[in-house]
Amino acid sequence: MSLYTDPLRLNEHSLFQELKNNLPTNIIKDTRNILEIRDNVLYVWNAKDFCVLTLNVAATHENIGANVAYQKLRPTDPPIFEIKNLLINETGTQLVLWGNLGLILMELPKRWGKEGMFQGGKDEILCVVYKFDHFNTTVEIRKARWHPGSTDDSHLLVLTSENTFRLYECELGSTPRLVKYWKVGRMPSSSPSKIPDFSSLGDTAVDFDFATPTLRKPEMFAGKGINKDNVVDWNQIEWPVLVLRGNGEVLIVHGNVLHDNHENPVVSGSLSMYPPADDNYGIDSCSIMCMQTTPPIVVIAMCSGKIYHAILLKEESNDEDDTDRRTWSQCSTTYVLRTPEEALYVYECVEIELGLFFADTDEKYNCPIHLHCDKGNKYRYFCSHNAGIHMVSLPMVSQLEEYISSSEDKDDDLLPSLSNQSSSQYLICRRTKHTGANKATSILGLGLLQEPCVLVALLHTGDVVARSVIDLHYFPKIEPLEPIINIEKKAHKEEFDVYIKKLLKRETSQPIIKIGSTSMSPRECLKLLYHATDIFRKEHFVKHDNVREEISKKVLALKVMKSHLLKELGILMETKKELHQTAERLAERYEDIKDEQEKLAQRAKEVLRLVNYKEPSITPIERAEAEELRKMEMKIEEIKIRLLELKKKSEQQAIHIENNELNEKRKEIVFRDNQKKTIKNSLGHMAKDIKTLITEVKKLEEEMNM
Repeated sequence: MSLYTDPLRLNEHSLFQELKNNLPTNIIKDTRNILEIRDNVLYVWNAKDFCVLTLNVAATHENIGANVAYQKLRPTDPPIFEIKNLLINETGTQLVLWGNLGLILMELPKRWGKEGMFQGGKDEILCVVYKFDHFNTTVEIRKARWHPGSTDDSHLLVLTSENTFRLYECELGSTPRLVKYWKVGRMPSSSPSKIPDFSSLGDTAVDFDFATPTLRKPEMFAGKGINKDNVVDWNQIEWPVLVLRGNGEVLIVHGNVLHDNHENPVVSGSLSMYPPADDNYGIDSCSIMCMQTTPPIVVIAMCSGKIYHAILLKEESNDEDDTDRRTWSQCSTTYVLRTPEEALYVYECVEIELGLFFADTDEKYNCPIHLHCDKGNKYRYFCSHNAGIHMVSLPMVSQLEEYISSSEDKDDDLLPSLSNQSSSQYLICRRTKHTGANKATSILGLGLLQEPCVLVALLHTGDVVARSVIDLHYFPKIEPLEPIINIEKKAHKEEFDVYIKKLLKRETSQPIIKIGSTSMSPRECLKLLYHATDIFRKEHFVKHDNVREEISKKVLALKVMKSHLLKELGILMETKKELHQTAERLAERYEDIKDEQEKLAQRAKEVLRLVNYKEPSITPIERAEAEELRKMEMKIEEIKIRLLELKKKSEQQAIHIENNELNEKRKEIVFRDNQKKTIKNSLGHMAKDIKTLITEVKKLEEEMNM
């Protein structure tokens, strides 16, 4: 496959090679959506291996040709019914796989690590799956959507073939719980009668979508600003549901189904469509989508290829006309529908080509059309069907935004103009006039990779087509950092790029044709080549020549403006030089003033210090310390008095001691001279006697031989 149809080389990736080999053997003839891209991660259902394959497409876009690793999310309890749709909630925590005969819920694991892979990059991950046990074998699922008003993104609304809505609360880690269910029509009859019932006449609901949120009682908030301290009761906010029947009738469901469990939703219908049409704008409606704009734009697709764009507004009617607006269902005793307050105002019809080479006299190919919104760009949407993929641009969205954002005095010049009609681009073609009626040409799924926008489509053969989507009628608006309010009326000047877009606007496009090799003869291929060449010659080359002339004129004007701006730039440079010199002088003066200011600051600081030092008032800490000093002075005075008393006592003791010593000296014994001589003589005699006794003792010892 060429780089034009697959610039990301996804067909060479092992994920899509495995997916191509595991496609079911039976031929898939109906278009479905088993592929989705959310946060640059691609999710696709592998029917043969019973798992969800995931791939980081952004990493593949950065490393083209490299085989980036992919992961398998394997459910714990694989479904036994055929999966036709894959749906992920906005937070990326839960995934719904559903078909006509059943619906299962899968919890997605956490993402972390390089390239944000699940559980850090494991090859296969086992995911918890919950089944919905409220469906029997006779009930088919028509549509399933996540409720946008759910605070935790866990409410799922399901439309069944019994004209019944079922609202489920799918909390993480628990089985889905049926919160509420209500009917939007009579239950189809299953009797084998040959008389056609209302289901065969197109009175069954085939699709639904959520409109923009509204207030249930607007009179409660009249005259109150949103940005003030007024507390808004969330129970008063509701998300109306638009229900499409096969015969083209649109019902509307009011009521806060999320917060009010006791009140049943109010079903009103069918909505009046203006201007009236004989066929009620088709009897083969297949899909509905509501653009989240103010007021909401409703898109209704028919199997014939016609797509109606309508604006949902309040209907102004008289009481006399109420009886004419009542439908048959309101007069019925078995089922009652209330008269709606809204109406659809159809402002244009876009007819897309379901295949190529069909003449006006040929019987056109019909098939169901599936509508897909672009989450990154609300000015366009995509259509997938058995004949390929279309992109439709909506200039009305930008016109409504400009009209609403304008001043309160609405001018007729600012009203949306129907001259800027919507345009369709045939991106991928899957059928031609010569394709067999029984040949499968379905689209299995599509996803959008944002910035830059790349459309990734999966064909029934397993091939992948990745095409860059370029919208020549849309440029992203750059919002200013702060709102600029100008009361005066502004002159609306058309930008040059918008003017070039208008010149390049064309009514036809060249799709990528993906058909079998045996379906066209060489003559038909040559005819296709001539047809494409003729379109390029008439639609592209002439307009490109006009654009080249306009660009050359613009270049000449810009050159003249450039020379003038260069002169202005020279004057500004001289002024800049003078300002620079003045700035230098001011800088020098600033430095001198700064030094002087620092000196004055130091002097002021010193003055403040002296003032605080001499200030009579003291702090509590200083007062406590002073009290302690006073107590210490009192103790010192007491100690001084005690010291004086001790000194007196010590002096008295010293005098007493001196007197005692004198008395002791007076009591000494004094001997006379004759007494001293007598005592000495006595002592001498006593010494002689002792000496004689000692001599005798020694002799006795010698005699005794001792």
